[in-house]
Amino acid sequence: MNKSNSNAPTQRSIIKQGAVKADYSQETIYSIVDDAVMGVVAIATENGPFALPMAIARIGEHIYLHGSRSSRLMKYLAEGNEVCICITHLDGIVVARSGMHCSANYRSVVVHGKGIEITEPEEHAELLYQITHKIIPGSDGDYRKHLSKELKATALVAIPLAESACKIRVGGPNDDKEDLDLPFWAGVIPVTQVYGEPVPSGDLRPGIATPGYALHHKR
Repeated sequence: MNKSNSNAPTQRSIIKQGAVKADYSQETIYSIVDDAVMGVVAIATENGPFALPMAIARIGEHIYLHGSRSSRLMKYLAEGNEVCICITHLDGIVVARSGMHCSANYRSVVVHGKGIEITEPEEHAELLYQITHKIIPGSDGDYRKHLSKELKATALVAIPLAESACKIRVGGPNDDKEDLDLPFWAGVIPVTQVYGEPVPSGDLRPGIATPGYALHHKR
């Protein structure tokens, strides 16, 4: 792990609070991003700050965001403006003997960057396929081709991962030494994400079996 602040890609990506939990390694950052389906995308406009949860997908060294061309957020990003993306996975609730020491185990990434609009038609269409395959692994080829009107209505923006950092907490509570003999329970309540059994669409044509990527979906 690259934990030293000297490994931070830029000054503003340095993790100062709880710096011992910082990690700037590309491998760790990519793994946290790849485990996510959603991220919180935040911008600052002349009308004030604005944040929105969005589906995300990492392809290579970029996070890709897609949405309606009429969206104010997508318009803002397509113009090359600054954006911040936050991704967090909650792995456990940490219960301490003191309320002030209760915490959480988590993996998080914060990305700073500028939007890069994808305008080349073939690249635009292909990346939209790849985004779907990233969000639903194994589903390649299980869709009809994009319609021209869909492509025309959908904006696609890449956000470089070059300026990003992650923060991770693991382990049990960090109680004060003088509290260790108190008669209160302390420990970790694990948090896991479980994918359930697929529910077929009510208008599904008879005879279409549930595919393996839906039956065994995992990240």
